[in-house]
Amino acid sequence: MGQESKTTLRWDGRIIEVTALLEGTELIFRGGVTMTIPFAEMMSVESNGGFLDFKTSRGLMMLELGNKADAWKEKIKNPKALIEKLGLDATKKVCVVGKMDASLRSEIDGSGAKVAKTARGKDFDVVFFVPKNKKELEKMPSIKEMIVDDGGIWIVYPKGLQGDDVLTERAVLTSGRILGLTDNKVAKVDEELTAVRFVIPVAQRKKKK
Repeated sequence: MGQESKTTLRWDGRIIEVTALLEGTELIFRGGVTMTIPFAEMMSVESNGGFLDFKTSRGLMMLELGNKADAWKEKIKNPKALIEKLGLDATKKVCVVGKMDASLRSEIDGSGAKVAKTARGKDFDVVFFVPKNKKELEKMPSIKEMIVDDGGIWIVYPKGLQGDDVLTERAVLTSGRILGLTDNKVAKVDEELTAVRFVIPVAQRKKKK
């Protein structure tokens, strides 16, 4: 997941208690004010005396972060590329299960990772699972068996769906958590798709000899 801080935001003459979430391409506020600010909308970003100061069309905002201010500034000014956020490089053995968005598939193929030609096998470092509906989440137990002990499963799904029988965020998170997996990272794929990563908890991994 992204970084999180419960703190205060100085904006529009007010001091507001908020929870600030620093995600891959946006800064999200919850609590006393709810809003999402894409990095691309920030006209300037500076750290000053423990505050993260940034200007947007909404005006100047000052977020109190203490010694985290410099690090947050750097992450906003130099966001990671998608492939880096997904943890892919030439050392990774990868499998894709399901029909993937062509643009994302092209990035994965171009990452240098060893991408399997079929959606079968074991001992993968990373498995990308693209369920087409909620029912397909029932494949998660078998997909769990495809990764190495310290590997990860990225579930890629559309943002913002609602309803009992559709592929909601709640359904996705539940599908991994009921298997004892930990969801530890989220990556924005594009304006329509997001991805969440599940891993085997460290305490449950087999000790390497």
